[in-house]
Amino acid sequence: MATTLQQFLRKNPIFTYDAFAQAVSGDHEPNKNTVKALLTHHIQQGHIIRVRRRLFAAVPVGADSETYPVNPYLIAGYATPDAVVAYHSALSFYQMAYSASYRFTYLSQHQSSRFDFRSENYEGVRFPASLVQQHQENILVRTEDVQGLNIKVTSLERTLVDVLDKPKFGGGWEEIWRSLEMINRIKINQVVEYAFLLNNATTVAKVGFYLSERRQELNVPSGALLELRKHCPRSPHYIDSAAKKDGKLVDDWNIIVPKNLIIKDWEE
Repeated sequence: MATTLQQFLRKNPIFTYDAFAQAVSGDHEPNKNTVKALLTHHIQQGHIIRVRRRLFAAVPVGADSETYPVNPYLIAGYATPDAVVAYHSALSFYQMAYSASYRFTYLSQHQSSRFDFRSENYEGVRFPASLVQQHQENILVRTEDVQGLNIKVTSLERTLVDVLDKPKFGGGWEEIWRSLEMINRIKINQVVEYAFLLNNATTVAKVGFYLSERRQELNVPSGALLELRKHCPRSPHYIDSAAKKDGKLVDDWNIIVPKNLIIKDWEE
């Protein structure tokens, strides 16, 4: 019969220090020295891998702890208590990213320093201030099952807006555009409503520009575009520093975008 700890490790491919302490202590108050000794022993035996401070992964019996793969979405999803997989990592999770990446990004209210695990890099980003002010940090966030554990991931609708809002977390404009072109179905009303929540006229214009470019493929209602136009910048705005060197004004949305987003020279 498997011990309580063995059962815990089978059910929890990734776990926090607190969860481990509770599992080995049962109904008793966890003894820090005992918990630390057990962790150290099982890490040395190759049953457990230390991912970062207070975060660990279980290694199945017979597997090599040096090479056993740990799901990066589980690592990002458990990096902090409130972690939400987001931006390019969310696109990858939905298999909508044009390029593979070894950088995984998650949203959190907790201060979370970057960390590496093997060849992958993990970075925590604070929730947008406008969402925090409105207590809407988890709007359009889905709960997804990964290896029997739940993680939180921004929905495709929210992810679309988020990468347009902060392109540096989306892999840059070409990567974002080529990724978003893979989307063939989306809830336009949720995209529009979320764009307004971010309270940024330039972001609204970027969303409007993207939706207008894919109006036919995504079946975008004209009313949605009209509503977005009402909240565009009053004067032309650059969407980023690259557009200042080689940008073109998109009159309908009053934004200056890099020319390659219009001519899509990567398709040549």
